[in-house]
Amino acid sequence: MFEKLKSGYRWLRTRLTPDEMFHDNEVQANKLGFLILAISLFFLAVVLVLTATGVFPLSFETMGPPTIPAIVEIVVLLAVCLIVKHDKWWLKHLLMFGLVIVYARLDSMLTHKSALLMILPVVYSSRYFSRRLTIFTSLITTLAFAFSAAWGATHGLINLNIVEMEAGTLMTATGGFLGEAVQNAGGEGFNTMLIRNTMIYDYLPKWMIFSIVSVISCNIARRGREMVVNQHEKDVRSARIESELNLASKIQSSMLPNIYPAFPDRTEFDVYASMDPAKEVGGDFYDYFLIDPDHLYLLIADVSGKGVPAALFMMASKIVLANNARAGKSPAQILTDTNNAICARNQEEMFVTVWLGILEISTGKLTAANAGHEYPVVRHGNGSYEILKDKHGFVIGGMAGAKYKDYELTLEPGSRLFLYTDGVPEATDAHHGIFGTDRMVETLNRDSSLGPEQVLKAMRASVDEFVKEAEQFDD
Repeated sequence: MFEKLKSGYRWLRTRLTPDEMFHDNEVQANKLGFLILAISLFFLAVVLVLTATGVFPLSFETMGPPTIPAIVEIVVLLAVCLIVKHDKWWLKHLLMFGLVIVYARLDSMLTHKSALLMILPVVYSSRYFSRRLTIFTSLITTLAFAFSAAWGATHGLINLNIVEMEAGTLMTATGGFLGEAVQNAGGEGFNTMLIRNTMIYDYLPKWMIFSIVSVISCNIARRGREMVVNQHEKDVRSARIESELNLASKIQSSMLPNIYPAFPDRTEFDVYASMDPAKEVGGDFYDYFLIDPDHLYLLIADVSGKGVPAALFMMASKIVLANNARAGKSPAQILTDTNNAICARNQEEMFVTVWLGILEISTGKLTAANAGHEYPVVRHGNGSYEILKDKHGFVIGGMAGAKYKDYELTLEPGSRLFLYTDGVPEATDAHHGIFGTDRMVETLNRDSSLGPEQVLKAMRASVDEFVKEAEQFDD
C-alpha cells in the first residue's frame, strides 16, 4: 500500500505546475510571433520590390523610408527569436514593441486605409494569457499609432475626404497621385489642417475600435490565465482521485479471496472465482470459507449501482453476511438477519442480490437461499450444465422484515456449480445485443471437463468475443 501511495505521489509530481504551463504557453506564443513577423516580412518585401520596379504606382522615395526600416526591424527580431530559441522571459515584450513599431511605420503611409494594423498587436498579446502584457501593448500601441497618424497625415497618402480648401482654390495635376496636386495647392497651414483632421476623422474612429478590442483582449488574457490555473487544479484533483481509486481497487481486491488453490489440503472439492469491475471499483463480490471442517460457505452477490458507492456497500454487506454465517445460521436465516441489519441503516436505499449456499462436504448436501440473484448453473456427475431455477426471495436491503427460504440439492462426485452475476448474461455488444444465458450455458457445455479456473477463463473469452470493442457495461 505504501508503494502504491508513493507511485501516486510521483505521478502528481510529474504534472506541470501553473508556472511551467504558462512558460510553455509563452514559448508557443513566441513561436507564433515569429510566424507573424515572417509573414509580415514576406509581404513587405513583395510590396517594396513591386514599388521599386514600378509595378505599384507608388513613389519609392515615399514608400522606402518607412518600409525599409520596418524590414530591418523584422529581420533583427527574427534573428533574436532564433538565437534565444523563443525561450526568454523578455522576448514577449520585445516582440510586442517590435510589432507595434513595424505596423505603426506602415500605418504612417496608409493612415486611413489600415484600421486593422492598430488592433493586430493587442489581439496577438492576449495569446500570452497575461493581462499586464496586453495593457502594456495597448498603451504603446495608442502612442505609436498616434504619432504614425500625425506623421502620415503630411508624409503619407492624403485622404481627400478630410481635406479642407478655400473657395476658388486652383489645383494643377502634373502626374502621379491627385494627393500631390492637393498638397501643392494647400497653402500655408495645410499640413496643420491635415494633422488635425486625420486625428479627428481617422485616428479617433480607429482608436475607438481599438479600445473595444483592447478591453476584449484583456478579458481573453485574464480568462485564459484563469482557465490554465483551474485546469491545473482539476488535473491535480483528477490525479489524486485516480490514485485513490487505484488504491481502493487494490483494497477491494484484497477483501475478496484470491489465493489459489483456495484449500490446498482439501481434495474433496475445488473452487475458483474472479471479479472484473466495469470501473476502478465495483459492486459485485463473492466469498467462500470453511465455517467448520465439514461446511463450506459459498456466496456471490451484486450491489445496485457501480463505482465507489457500490464498493462501500459491497464491503459492508460482505462483512455482515460473513459474520452471520460464522454464527452457524442457515442460509435463509443469514439472509433474513443481514437484510434486517442493512435495512436499519440504508438511507440511500441501495440493495444487493445474493445467492448463498452452505455445502456439507461429507455428504454433498448443498443448502442454499436466493435473494433476487441470478439462477445458479449445475452439472450433476458427468452430465451437462443446466440452469437451476430456484425460488427467489426479495433483494437484501429492499424491504425490512423480508423472509427467505432454504432449498436443498445434492452434489454428487463430479458435480459442478457455476455462479455468476448479471454482468455475464447481460454483456452487450456494439449493436445492443446481449450475451444471454443460452450462450452462457453453451459455453459451459463446450468442454465440461475443464477445471474451475479454466471454466472462468473460457467464459471470459466467450464474453469478450461477443462484445468485441464495446465498452464493458457491468461488473
